[in-house]
Amino acid sequence: MPTSHRRLTRLSKPDDNPALSNMRPAFVLWLLVMALSCQSPTQPAPAPEPVQYSVPGEVEPYVQIFRNLARQYNQTVQSDNLIITFGKTTEPGACGQCLLAAGKTPRITLSVDPSCWQQASANERECLILHELGHCLLKRDHLSTRFPAGMYASLMNPDDTGVYAACRYPIDNDACDKRPRREYYVSELFDTRTPSPAWATK
Repeated sequence: MPTSHRRLTRLSKPDDNPALSNMRPAFVLWLLVMALSCQSPTQPAPAPEPVQYSVPGEVEPYVQIFRNLARQYNQTVQSDNLIITFGKTTEPGACGQCLLAAGKTPRITLSVDPSCWQQASANERECLILHELGHCLLKRDHLSTRFPAGMYASLMNPDDTGVYAACRYPIDNDACDKRPRREYYVSELFDTRTPSPAWATK
């Protein structure tokens, strides 16, 4: 019977062939160049918006109060780049909302709900504006901490912008007049190390 013969071909390794060995560094370099050339070019960052300032006349006095307080507490705050408007907030029940975005002018929307501004007292309006400026200009987040007596420890709390206002419908004369607490809350807004007040435990 005829016997079949298979011809065995030895596959050489790159090191066995000087020509291939010399080509290896160039081949690796070529692969690296091709990989880099396939990457998407880095998109340049969008140009920042120009400085702009637009605040309703009835809100401006409270922004000025914020500026004066910032100077009093030695805080350097850029308050000339700001937009405040009355409108609809995206969060239900919120009287104000701060919108911050990279390269964009800080924007505050004040709710058109009558109870938030039209029916609010001067102290309530001040609390609201200082709270929103705390977000937009001081870059502070909400703080839900409470004192032992139950009151919020910061004007930056999530749901009470009347922490140093008098009650709209007073009961027992001055029983709910919280205006004496203003000094503490304003101080804590600009300095979170402010010591707890005496009334915090009563």
